[in-house]
Amino acid sequence: MKKMLLLYSIIFAYTYTNQSGLVKQGISGKVYLKQGNYMPSPGKKAGPGQAVSRTIWIYRLTAREQARASGSYFDHIQTKLVAKTQSDSEGNYAIALPPGKYSVFVDDNSLLYANSFDGKGNINPVEVKKDSISNKDITISSQAVY
Repeated sequence: MKKMLLLYSIIFAYTYTNQSGLVKQGISGKVYLKQGNYMPSPGKKAGPGQAVSRTIWIYRLTAREQARASGSYFDHIQTKLVAKTQSDSEGNYAIALPPGKYSVFVDDNSLLYANSFDGKGNINPVEVKKDSISNKDITISSQAVY
């Protein structure tokens, strides 16, 4: 019995790390942080930023008017919080979700960050389709200079 409990604990811990190979339907991606000078210059490639561990908040699809914004930071989100997950130290995250449309926010120093919108004013949208994984990389760039 103790061996079975240990086995289940290991499986749970591995699943909790949200490795994308375990998720068959949902969202996966990487979280990056850009700070400092990202001004383009000859012979200098900017790169995606530094991979970071952050909490990712998944809400039902949220329009601009359904949240209070201060730049790229949001609070008072009026749609339903569906799930939260944590990216690992390499920035990787994956979370199983049912088919639907969602808005993805990243916790950045206790503030919810999102810097992408679709043509309809939805915040950082992503659609999950049946039996597929949607990629959603997120770059926190509020402290970067371009």
